[in-house]
Amino acid sequence: MTFGMTSSAQADIISASTAPSVRMLTYNACGASCKHVGVPKEQWAETIQTSVDNWSADSVMLTEICYEQYAALRDKLTEYAPAWYATSNGASGCGKWDTVDPDLRIGLAVFVKTSSVERLTTGLPANPEDSNPRGLLCAKGAIEGRTTLSCVTHLSHVGDDGRLAQAKAVRQQVDTWAGTLPVILAGDFNAAPTSLEMSEFYGFHGGTGRYGEVDESDQDFFHSGCTGTYCRSGETTHANGKLDYIFVSADHFRFVQGDAMGKSENMSDHNLLRGAADWE
Repeated sequence: MTFGMTSSAQADIISASTAPSVRMLTYNACGASCKHVGVPKEQWAETIQTSVDNWSADSVMLTEICYEQYAALRDKLTEYAPAWYATSNGASGCGKWDTVDPDLRIGLAVFVKTSSVERLTTGLPANPEDSNPRGLLCAKGAIEGRTTLSCVTHLSHVGDDGRLAQAKAVRQQVDTWAGTLPVILAGDFNAAPTSLEMSEFYGFHGGTGRYGEVDESDQDFFHSGCTGTYCRSGETTHANGKLDYIFVSADHFRFVQGDAMGKSENMSDHNLLRGAADWE
């Protein structure tokens, strides 16, 4: 089973043979809340591995991933240095991945195609409207010989004020950890591209951040307020719109490209998002 190419948003599919050299993937694995009918953890990991291999991904950033899923994928991605951060130890839905000795941890994962990474983690501000703990995970390691910070986060799905506070915390912490290093920042931000939360990251059209986003030039998904050759927009990655992003620091990357892959049965309620960029 591989990720399909039949979603409603496939007009700008980018080719693995022609895309820029730095490749990224992000995916909300929906490890606890999706049913994953008939998909054991080994098969789940093999499906993700196929997408990683087909894209020649340098950095893979996953949200809502149960520990058993992470461990199964870690065992398959032997050329990648892994990093894991449990945001909760009590996700009952994670028990389906091992019914004999269930591990109920859920969180974030990063895999970088390099020999080793430095793992950096922090919790995000609590959101009074969201009981789920939220966090930020970064892995510092070489991509094509350049030390790079690959980060993943998952912001609250409810509570605009709480989510904005989390977005500000992510921006500040990543800036602190990165210094002058290149940054790839991905995950499920649970916010529309034009929202205040995403203004923390976009470096244009009212944004105060320092990033471009891989799907910013897809004119097929520009909204009515878009002008020029890039915009705060992009393909939908969930029934609620574009929630998943791959940002890259504008000082270090150029020629970004991205597209959302079609959903695969019994995998997630999100589309896998892949991106590419050249070094500046």
